[in-house]
Amino acid sequence: MQHLAGLEPKTGQSVVFVSDRGGIPKLYMMNVDGTNSAEMDLPDKGYLIDPSWAPNGQILAFSWRRPEGNYDIYVMDAATRQIVELTRDSGRNERPSWAPDGRHLVFESTRGGTRQIWTMLADGTQARQLTTQGHNESPNWSSH
Repeated sequence: MQHLAGLEPKTGQSVVFVSDRGGIPKLYMMNVDGTNSAEMDLPDKGYLIDPSWAPNGQILAFSWRRPEGNYDIYVMDAATRQIVELTRDSGRNERPSWAPDGRHLVFESTRGGTRQIWTMLADGTQARQLTTQGHNESPNWSSH
């Protein structure tokens, strides 16, 4: 299993992806030509999915189920590897997608009981539910 986050938009020279080659899904980075593939170390184990680059190529958002929690949305500074948790055990929070302005994220969450689409600022504040009926998933913020 592999999930690509696509090219790092700032330089276009690296790709981040999730692979279960080691048994459970982990985050990897490699050069665009396929060389220098390396696991990106995270502070503890867990199940990581849905990587998404910010438009500036400096921040990576992803969903991460740590050993003692639900899926939550995290962001990581690509240069320093500093990780910040944006959601905290309010249902399953998955599939983050960046707004073109890099200030907002859209994501899916079950915090209200059913799978719905939410938005929040890139620091995790001002979460707001966008859909209320049915089953809504896999948001993708378009620049158009």
